[in-house]
Amino acid sequence: MHLAHVLGLPRDLPLRNGVLLLEEASAFEPLYTAARSREGRILSDEQVARLPDGSGLWNADEWRIRARSADRFLADLGRMGIHLRVLEVGCGNGWLSGAMHRNGHTVIGIDRSTRELEQAARVFPGPGFMRAGPSDPLLPGGIFDVVVFAASIQYFADPAATIANVFRLLHPGGAVHILDSVLYADRASATAADKRSRDYFKKLGATDLASYYHAHALPDLLSIGSAEVIARPLRTDRIKRLAGRSVSPFTHVVIRP
Repeated sequence: MHLAHVLGLPRDLPLRNGVLLLEEASAFEPLYTAARSREGRILSDEQVARLPDGSGLWNADEWRIRARSADRFLADLGRMGIHLRVLEVGCGNGWLSGAMHRNGHTVIGIDRSTRELEQAARVFPGPGFMRAGPSDPLLPGGIFDVVVFAASIQYFADPAATIANVFRLLHPGGAVHILDSVLYADRASATAADKRSRDYFKKLGATDLASYYHAHALPDLLSIGSAEVIARPLRTDRIKRLAGRSVSPFTHVVIRP
């Protein structure tokens, strides 16, 4: 069935290589693609199909961490129910959308990277993929059980406003999940992280991308709606890291209206 029909969208929206185009291409896309290429994060279809198994990749340790967070997230969805309707914001190459679909959920993945969306549509035919942002007025309200930001909340300058916008998309009783992003203890730490990001992107030769990348403080997110921390870094993690164990720097937060 046509994705536009399922979501009640206009039938004349353009569809390209399996991706429904709700928005025009953004200035962000070429900056993002160039930076991720320099970092070695542009993967082949075969590599994407294996994710979160990142064996053989330069950042395999990161993927081991993300595999654990995905398992936790999928288990939480399972406790909410079966056949949930889920929107993934910043789905990228679609690996998590694909995993949710395999677990029986109806999944829509949105992003502003056309290249990654087209790859997602090739590799994972089950979910629907759209070039859109979470505040796009064409997205229907009140139909999703879950909205998830996996490694993507840092691309939104104002998380409170962003999450307030996605609350309108939720079915009563629905929840927003934020995972696979570093959330800092306070605003001072987030400000320092922003400076490190600017220095990093400058060194990478992607200075303009820094304006799209934002560090956020956990207390700011906990003040939105009814928030619960599911997982966070622990003080003992430093000892584990020194012992050579892979330790997650990420925080997983669930926010309900």
